[in-house]
Amino acid sequence: MLIRVAVITPEDFAPRITAHAEHFDHMKFSTYIYRNPIECDALVEQIQGCDVLLFAGPLPYFFANKRFTEKRLPSVYIPSDEYTLTLNLGHILLNRSEGLQALSVDTPKRSYLEQAVAEWELDCSQWCVTDYSQIIDGEGTAFDPEKIIHFHRENYRSGRCNFILTSVDYVYEQLKMLEVPCVNMIVPEKSIRETVARAAHFGQLMISENAQIAVGLAAIDQLHEDGEGTKPDAGIMLQQMLLELGKETDASIQQLGLDQFILYGTRGSIEQMTHHFTRMPVMGNMEHLFGVTISMGFGFGMTAKEAEAHARIGLFQARKQSGSSAFLVTHEKEVIGPLSTDNKAFHLKSEDRELLQVAEMTGLSIATVSKLSGFIKLRRENRFTATDLSEYLQVSRRSAERILKKMMAHRFVQSVGEEQPYKQGRPRAVYRINF
Repeated sequence: MLIRVAVITPEDFAPRITAHAEHFDHMKFSTYIYRNPIECDALVEQIQGCDVLLFAGPLPYFFANKRFTEKRLPSVYIPSDEYTLTLNLGHILLNRSEGLQALSVDTPKRSYLEQAVAEWELDCSQWCVTDYSQIIDGEGTAFDPEKIIHFHRENYRSGRCNFILTSVDYVYEQLKMLEVPCVNMIVPEKSIRETVARAAHFGQLMISENAQIAVGLAAIDQLHEDGEGTKPDAGIMLQQMLLELGKETDASIQQLGLDQFILYGTRGSIEQMTHHFTRMPVMGNMEHLFGVTISMGFGFGMTAKEAEAHARIGLFQARKQSGSSAFLVTHEKEVIGPLSTDNKAFHLKSEDRELLQVAEMTGLSIATVSKLSGFIKLRRENRFTATDLSEYLQVSRRSAERILKKMMAHRFVQSVGEEQPYKQGRPRAVYRINF
């Protein structure tokens, strides 16, 4: 089983990662070189045919995050953490004449440096320190390489430091050109080795998942008011489109009736067919050509029976929508859909004790409670109206208000204010979820 690893790295660091291929004979490395980590957003777009992404550090990982999330590829990065800083401080202390009295440092998180300093019992009161914690915590200082370069240069010129330790390759290159004494942070061999091992583990999981059995169900649900008599033509066209998709993805298609079809394949073939679960072009084409509504359900499982049962759940969810849509149910009973670039997901079952308690006390299904949890995770702040919730759940406002009423009865939801989006009309209540 060959695991294909795409390595996103600066050019001079690539050999240190790919050298580990000899310890993992089932891995194949392809390198993608960047100079400035900000470039990694576009670089990931070039990657084809890989099972897992391996980034040379947290910075390229951060800037490429949106792209590889869209591709739904597992990814790992070599950390630049307390262990890395402890090693580097020791190296400077033993090998550099400047010592550690007046140091200028950049690090992903200031707390990493504080812990490393505590290990060495050093006095760092005279050090100049900057971080870019947003890439680790999602908040805090944003990463700006030019500001970091300016920070170090000014510290050196003013005499506040006599030496720079940087964790950014691009910053190191620029400071060297400015003839500012600096070192690039040494990456421990242990960190590289452990990251490659993690990439191998995630790659194996990815291949195993892609080999899961998949079943798809497609049905023509309704016609336009003036579309009588076009259903047989629509069925033939849908069959042809599915057959073409089947050829491209090694999936087989069978017709169950005039307006229903079943598809057999693997998780990998469905992922390819749906462009990483983001769209199903067949449905839009059919609506445009014949004015019909198409519902599709996909299911994954360890057996064909399990996958088909999940596909029927997906088809049921799709038919509850107002237009053409597709839903997918995984082996873990996670429901994803409608398949689009802004997919929503919820679980039909849960082992989360808090969610189970909420469902039991309110009388709501675990699927509904799971959707509410996902709704809040997608929002920047825990404040919403019944209209916001109804749009997310794709139910009527009255249904959303009934759900909120049940939640409020047990204090899992509370009213925190009102909003007046229009000059006329009643104000809307604003709610907050408390679990």
